[in-house]
Amino acid sequence: MTTSADLRQIAVDALKGKTAAGQSVFSPRDVATWDGEYPMLIVTAPEEEGESSGRHGAPLFTVTTTLHVHARVQRPAGDNDIGAVQVQADLEVMREQIKAALINYTPLMSLLQHYPFFRSQMQVGTLDADTAMHFGTLHQQLGMEFVQSADQFYQEPSIPLAGIDTRIPPATPDTPQFGAAINLPQ
Repeated sequence: MTTSADLRQIAVDALKGKTAAGQSVFSPRDVATWDGEYPMLIVTAPEEEGESSGRHGAPLFTVTTTLHVHARVQRPAGDNDIGAVQVQADLEVMREQIKAALINYTPLMSLLQHYPFFRSQMQVGTLDADTAMHFGTLHQQLGMEFVQSADQFYQEPSIPLAGIDTRIPPATPDTPQFGAAINLPQ
């Protein structure tokens, strides 16, 4: 079964060591392990949309998960605020590194039909008016489309198979009985 959480974790693994952030790639539950150094990435999958294949047959959905990769970089302001220019350049490089690391990455592609879209937005500024540091963020979104079928949703509880009896009743009392009775361990 493919889930958005699975895709998010595979994306985290794919990004580690493939961008300027190095191993500083986190998902929501492990951001607390961040050492406070920039650049860094946070990967989430907060959006998911499914479209039914129709009213006939078992439920089948084409699902699009939007993976969000938040990149954060920081540079000293420097002379003539050169830090802002460097932050912008860092974010542009990371945008391409993120796409290169995720698009066509085999462990993701084996679970997906395709990538229907990607989009990004950058923002550069200072953390506050008194800082000598420029801070930049990149918000990269990547659509990932996959299929979820009926077996991935609620299943009626079933009684486990306890055994199989394939014995054929004898035609006459003198005929040997063929087949076997197999009891399965519980």
